[in-house]
Amino acid sequence: MYNQDGDIMKIQGIERNDVILKEIGKRFKARRIAVSMTQKDLSIESGVSMRTIGGFENGENISLDNLISLLRALRNLSDINLLFPEIKANPFDVLELGHRRKRASSKKLKKESSWTWEDES
Repeated sequence: MYNQDGDIMKIQGIERNDVILKEIGKRFKARRIAVSMTQKDLSIESGVSMRTIGGFENGENISLDNLISLLRALRNLSDINLLFPEIKANPFDVLELGHRRKRASSKKLKKESSWTWEDES
């Protein structure tokens, strides 16, 4: 998961899910070690089993609930704000709709016009 220079891989969004899971696990393990926490300490603090923590650090998938518990125990839960920043209301939507949008709408396909130039007939 390192590039040719030995640096941590930058996730571009084109990698397979299993590759991304392994990278996230490595980063999580590095964070845990940086705060001097053993897997056992983290397990006690988070309520997540050591087996799940070890698996996650090796690229296994875990539940979102367990991830939240682990991030909270590492005091990094606020980093979720970087992943999902608050979306500000689009002022034009508020003016047009009279309220903030609550759901997405389908993209409407433009109908092709039957209009043609006179010389195209």
